[in-house]
Amino acid sequence: MGSLVVGRVVAVFNWGVIVDIGLSKVGLIDALYVDDEDKYEPGAEVAAYLESLDSMKDKYILRPPHQTSLAERLRNKGYDV
Repeated sequence: MGSLVVGRVVAVFNWGVIVDIGLSKVGLIDALYVDDEDKYEPGAEVAAYLESLDSMKDKYILRPPHQTSLAERLRNKGYDV
């Protein structure tokens, strides 16, 4: 976890972007990490940090390099995470 990985966009939904990162499970860039100006398209190569494995969604959670992690956002707001 925490590694920068490169993969290919498989599908784009309003709830997130599915990315084939060459592991046993696909990656998910949650909509939380997608800005209006981000243009994800199937087949495009993307780089992202491997944040965690979500066993409920059965996917790796990915974070684009230009985004701050959710945990860091909460810490910056004074929450203990």
